[in-house]
Amino acid sequence: MNTLCRLGSACLVTLALGVTVPLAVAQDPVDKGTIAILVNSLDNPYYAAEAHAADAKARELGYQTLIQSHNEDVNRQRELISLAVGRGVKGIVLDNADSSASGAAVQYAKDQGVPTVLINREIPQDGVALAQLTHNNVQAASQVAQAFVERMGEQGEYVELTCNLADNNCVTRSEAFHQVLDQYPEMTMVARQDAKGVLLNAKQSMDSILQEHPNVRGVIAGNGPVALGAIASLQAARRDQVVVAGIDGSNDERDAIRAGHLYATAMLQAQQLASDGVAVLDAHLAGADDGGPERRLYRGILITEENASRVNDFSYSDE
Repeated sequence: MNTLCRLGSACLVTLALGVTVPLAVAQDPVDKGTIAILVNSLDNPYYAAEAHAADAKARELGYQTLIQSHNEDVNRQRELISLAVGRGVKGIVLDNADSSASGAAVQYAKDQGVPTVLINREIPQDGVALAQLTHNNVQAASQVAQAFVERMGEQGEYVELTCNLADNNCVTRSEAFHQVLDQYPEMTMVARQDAKGVLLNAKQSMDSILQEHPNVRGVIAGNGPVALGAIASLQAARRDQVVVAGIDGSNDERDAIRAGHLYATAMLQAQQLASDGVAVLDAHLAGADDGGPERRLYRGILITEENASRVNDFSYSDE
C-alpha cells in the first residue's frame, strides 16, 4: 500500500491495485492545484525537513500537496511520478532516488507537461528538469575537513567512514575531504569503509577498525548518521578524546556537538533548498522566469560549539 499524504492534513491511500481512496482531503481557501513532493524516506530527519519545508511553502502559495517517499528505489520513483502525472499535478519537487538513473522519469514528466524541480540530488542531463537546486558538497566537505585537520593538529591516524558510495553526493564529499587531508603528510588514513549512510553500519565498522587500529585519533564521516554511529562505537570503547567530524547538520548532530562528542559538521540547508524549489516551480507555473540558472548551489554552514545553538531542523538562525 502506498500513502499519499499532505503534512498536517488528510491522506490519500493508494492500494496495490492502483486504486486511490480519498480520506477526507481538506481544501485550501485558495486552490492553485496540487504539487507532488517526492523524497527518499520520511523517517529520515533530513528528508522530513525537505518535505515539511516544501509543503509549508506550497500551502503558503495556495497549492495542495501530495507527499510520498521512494526509499531510493528507482522503480518506485517512476511509479510515483506516473501516479502524480495521472492525478494531474501542476508540478513535482523531487529529491531523486539515483542521480544517474532518474533522468528518464523526469523526462517523462516533462513530456506530459509536468515540470520538475530537483532538490538535493542533481541529474547529469541539462534541460530536462526545470531547475536543479543542490548543496555545494565540495565547499561543505572542504570546510569540515579543514576544521578536522586543525583540531587534529595536522597529524595523527584517522579513519574515513563514507556515507554511501553509490550516491554521487557522497563520492563528491569524499573527494573534497581528500583534497584537503592529503595536503598534510603527517595525517595518516589507516582505514576507509563505506557505512552506507547508516548509523548501525558505522558503529559496526568503527568497532572493527578500533580493534585493528587502537591509536586512531580522528574520524571523518560522510554524513550525520555515520558520524553518530562512530561516536556510539567510540563511547562504548571509552575513546572520548577521538576527534569526529561529519556533514548534514541534524538536530542530533547539533546536540552531539553541544555535548562535546562531535567536533564539527556542515549543516546542509535542506529547508531553504526545498522552499526555494517550490518558489521556482510556482514562478514557472505563473508564466514568470525567476532569472536563476538551471543548476544552483547552496553552501553548507560549518557548525561547531560556537554556533550549534542556531541549528534547528536543517535551518540556521542568524540571530
